[in-house]
This record gives sequence, structure tokens and C-alpha cells, in this order.
Amino acid sequence: MINRRSLLGAALAAPALAQAQTAWAPTRPIRLVLPFAPGGLTDILARAVAELLTPKFGQPVVVENRAGAGGNLAAEAVARAAPDGHTLLVATQGIIAINSVLFPRLTYDPDADFTPIGMLAQQPNLLVVSPRALPDVLNVAQLVEAARRAPGGLSYGSNGVGSFTHLTMELLRAQAGVPMTHVPYRGSAPLLTDMVAGTIPVAFDGLATSAPLVRAGTLRAIGVTSAQRFRAFPEVPAIGETLAGFSASPWYGVFAQASLPPAILAALEAAFREVLESPAWAEILARREADAMPQGRAVLSELMVRERRVWREAVQRSGARAE
Repeated sequence: MINRRSLLGAALAAPALAQAQTAWAPTRPIRLVLPFAPGGLTDILARAVAELLTPKFGQPVVVENRAGAGGNLAAEAVARAAPDGHTLLVATQGIIAINSVLFPRLTYDPDADFTPIGMLAQQPNLLVVSPRALPDVLNVAQLVEAARRAPGGLSYGSNGVGSFTHLTMELLRAQAGVPMTHVPYRGSAPLLTDMVAGTIPVAFDGLATSAPLVRAGTLRAIGVTSAQRFRAFPEVPAIGETLAGFSASPWYGVFAQASLPPAILAALEAAFREVLESPAWAEILARREADAMPQGRAVLSELMVRERRVWREAVQRSGARAE
């Protein structure tokens, strides 16, 4: 016999049952489209998260490397893909916060076309000086003073025009109020070779490439771009200890199309959050000397607003343009 209590229980359970029955699940492999060639930290993190996500989705999660045009090829491919949860973008500040100012024409809108799903990690850059070129510069304050004294300002190297390392130095130069001259390189390897030789006195560079030279004593780290000192180099001050509020660490995130249906978006966010908060992921980050980032789409969306403002101002100050 059905009574009022059982009817009430059934009524209360119905929405939850319906939600469970309509929860989204992928029907084919999920692609993580990566705007870089294999082998770098972004590629390593993308492949690691894909492996952890595969059993949760019951479908393979695969990484597709699509390098070129400053990341725009990968971003365009994802922006034009069907908004069904099967094609996601692994991105950095360049695509989400910088390219719309750096490139005169884009075939996608980073503000309107993408929404964050989860942040894989962040890893600070090191501010390094050449002991041969600047033997007496041991900290950020001494670097600022050296830049003020140098005729025309100090030269600094970067990984290329509009690169993250270029724009980070523009942030420092603007905040310190000193003249500096940009010397772009085609990547870290030739830049660091010239720094070791003393040809280039100062640069920002990624932890993975500059740390071995710092530990060997051929370069000197005088600052780290994270808001606080970084565990891998606790003796190196955060730049913000000298230039208040300075913080500029590269991050690596996963984004979906902004037009994704809410049910798919919620399912993806839940799966990524479970993986990115797991002990397995913490172990992966520890091995790569990277840090976790705050999760939750509301927090990430606020972060994107701040990032776009900061980096677009840096591009405008630098006058950088990409063809």
C-alpha cells in the first residue's frame, strides 16, 4: 500500500534520480589539444592528467600536440570544435590573456570562446644574472641600481618577442622605473648560452632550464616570480620582497568552449577537480617542482579577469607585436 510518506520520499528522490540518469559521460575519446611540441612541462602535465582521467571517464583521454602560431592553431581548433565535451584546450597565459593584444588578428576570441575547467599547475620563473656580466649584483635592489647607472639601461634577454619571459621583464622594468633594452632569442638554449658567456647580463627563464645552471654556479638566481619564496630555492627571495606586489608565475590550465552545456561543464569540472586534488597529482607536481593552483570555476574565472588585465597592460607597455 502506498502512503503519503512513501509518496513524499519518492518525490524528494526523483530530482536526484533524474540528475543521476542525465549525468553526462563521454561517448568517445576526449582530446586535450596542446599548443606546444612534445617534451616540455605542459606536455608532461597534460599526459599525466590524461592518464589519471581515463579510468574516471571510461574513455581514453589523449593528448594532441598542435604547435604553431603562438598557440593560435590549437586554440582555433578547440574554439571551432563541437561543444560536446570531447575537445578541450590545454593553455597558458599566452593564449588566454596575451595573444588577443599581441596578434593583430585572431580567428577566435579568448575572452568569449573559452571557460576554465581546471588548473593543472603553476611554476615560477627565476630572475637570473650572469656572474661574468654582473659580478656585484646579488639581489633585485642591486639589479635595479645597475640598470639605473648603465647608459641606455641594461640589456636583458628573453625567449622571444611577446614571450612570457619578455613581458615579465617589462612588468619588472615598469614597476622599478628603470630603462632596459630587450634582446629576443629563439628559446632558452641560445639565451642561456650567451648568459653563461656574459654576453647577456640578465633574464627571466623557466625553472626547468635555468635551475641546473644556477645549481652549477654558472648563473646566479636573484629572484623568483612566485608570490612567496619557492621550495626548490628557499634561499632565493621572491621579487615581491623588493618590489611590493610583484608576482608573475606561468600557469597551465584546461579550458572548454564557453558554449558548453552546463551538465557537461559540471561533469568535466568534477572529474578534473577530483584528479587535481588527489595524492597522485600532488606527487606528480612535487617531482616536477610545480605547485597546485586553486580550483573551482568561480575562483578560476576571477583569476582570468586579473590575468588579462595584467598581461595586456604589459604587452601595451612593451609595444610588442607578433605577425
